[in-house]
Amino acid sequence: MKANFLRLREFLVKEYPGQWNSIEGGLYPAPEWTKYVSSLLSAVQMFTMIVALVGDSAWTYVPGFRTPPEFYYKMKENAALTFITIFLIVPSYVQSFAATAAFEIFVDDELIFSKLETGRMPHFSDIVRALESVGLKRGA
Repeated sequence: MKANFLRLREFLVKEYPGQWNSIEGGLYPAPEWTKYVSSLLSAVQMFTMIVALVGDSAWTYVPGFRTPPEFYYKMKENAALTFITIFLIVPSYVQSFAATAAFEIFVDDELIFSKLETGRMPHFSDIVRALESVGLKRGA
């Protein structure tokens, strides 16, 4: 993605010289809820490791539990599946929401191209058309 931005920046500097102060790119922010889910997932993963190391007695330290709950025994019966789910599948799923794959182009805070809206990366012709629609002149 960074290589695409650098090629685009080089193209814009060459074709539209001196028509802006700077050209910058960055990651599109992930939805806020993914941060909370990631934190919760980290806590679940840590608890899973503690339970795996300490055993059934770890549940006595969890408020509201004196003995392990029924689902714990089901998870214990399928330990490999539990670990694969908690440490591989769920984090990958959460990460898929954090990676927006957005590519947005703004000129003076005006959106001129959105991969989120079009569902595809822009071609140089799309960018040229969008820049000219906001008044920038090629080779000026």
